[in-house]
Amino acid sequence: MSATELAALKARWNDVLFNLESQSRVAWLLYFDARLVSFDDDVLTIDFSDPQRFDQDQTYPINTDVRHRDALLAAVTAVTGQVITLRIV
Repeated sequence: MSATELAALKARWNDVLFNLESQSRVAWLLYFDARLVSFDDDVLTIDFSDPQRFDQDQTYPINTDVRHRDALLAAVTAVTGQVITLRIV
């Protein structure tokens, strides 16, 4: 995927979040602060770090219920028509 496709997904991210909220408010809360880092070969990489928000590093809990991840992936597919994989850094 190109930088243009990442920019297009970023432009539609609010639509993705709105769709996600209609499926699961918990998943919406979990992914609301995610930053879209890259979108290559149908793999969306997101990042939750924000050194300006907290005094210490904040990391995404990798063991989070897969239902939340699956809800995000379904929301991306519903909005974009594209099936993707998710990578969290």
